[in-house]
Amino acid sequence: MRRNGFTLIEIVFAMAILAVAALSMFMLNRSSNQQAMDSYYEFLAFSLAREPIEVFRGFGYDNLRMIVDGNVSPPAGYKINSMQDLDFDPFSPIQYPAEATMFKRLIELKPVSHGDLNAIQIKVTVAARSSSRIEVWMKNRTVTLESLILERPR
Repeated sequence: MRRNGFTLIEIVFAMAILAVAALSMFMLNRSSNQQAMDSYYEFLAFSLAREPIEVFRGFGYDNLRMIVDGNVSPPAGYKINSMQDLDFDPFSPIQYPAEATMFKRLIELKPVSHGDLNAIQIKVTVAARSSSRIEVWMKNRTVTLESLILERPR
């Protein structure tokens, strides 16, 4: 007499195949989330590094040179040569996303000259604050951007 149905071995084998397929889908989803969060936080770090470079670029060489020489104070929120936490202040004219509070930023200005060419080198390093979730998500803990502001020829 022939019975229509599956044997226990066939059912266990099918369940094992389904378990492997489900586990691979969960791992793929986890990896995708990890890469998306890493990209987001890295983009945010690059934006936070690019911002002071653009602000100082707008000042021009002569005004920047006065800041480097100590004749003029840098604008509020752009401390020079000290690591600065990016805190959320709802009354500040500069608004950052909430996740920016998990970063700290170092802005360095240095005069550079080569023959007749004078410039100010701007180096901005953005790093994850310790004990923040960025340390879990972001592969590169720091982002550094550099730029030169050249003196106009006279």
